[in-house]
Amino acid sequence: MPFHAMCPGCTTSAYLDCTCPASFDPASAGMHLAGVCVLADPDGAVICAEGSDDPRCCHDDHDHAAQANGCPGGHGDCPEPATCALHRSVKAHHAAMMAAAAEANGDRAAMVLPPEPPDDCPGGHCHWELDECTVCRPLIIAAMPGSARLQPVTGG
Repeated sequence: MPFHAMCPGCTTSAYLDCTCPASFDPASAGMHLAGVCVLADPDGAVICAEGSDDPRCCHDDHDHAAQANGCPGGHGDCPEPATCALHRSVKAHHAAMMAAAAEANGDRAAMVLPPEPPDDCPGGHCHWELDECTVCRPLIIAAMPGSARLQPVTGG
C-alpha cells in the first residue's frame, strides 16, 4: 500500500511502499523489517532540502523518528489552537463517528461516543515549536488513493 510522506516546510517528499520480502507479513509480525523495508523508517526517507531555512525543516544528522518517539509528551497549550491540524482531524473524526453512531443507534448515539471536542485545540500533544518537545519536525504522511486497508505497524 503506497504512502506519500512530505515535510510541510520545504515540501520535500517521498513515495513509500512496503519493500519487505513477499514471504514476510508485516501485519502479522506487527512491524516492517528494519534495514530492509522503507516503511520501517518513513522519517528517514524524507531529507529536508539543504537550502531550506524554514523552521519546520530539520537538517540534523539523526534519527528523526527516534527523536519524536522519545518525546515525553504531556505538553501544555497548543501553539496554534485555532488552526491546529491535529485538532481539526480529531473534530472531523468525531463528526464522522457521530454520524455513523446516529445511523446505527438512532437517538442513543450520544451514549456511545464521548462529548464533542472543543472548538479550539486544548493542547497536550507534541508539536515541533514547543521547547520541551523532542519532535524535530512535522511530517505529513498520507495513504495514497486505492489503499484499501490501513493497518499501522511499528518499525521495530
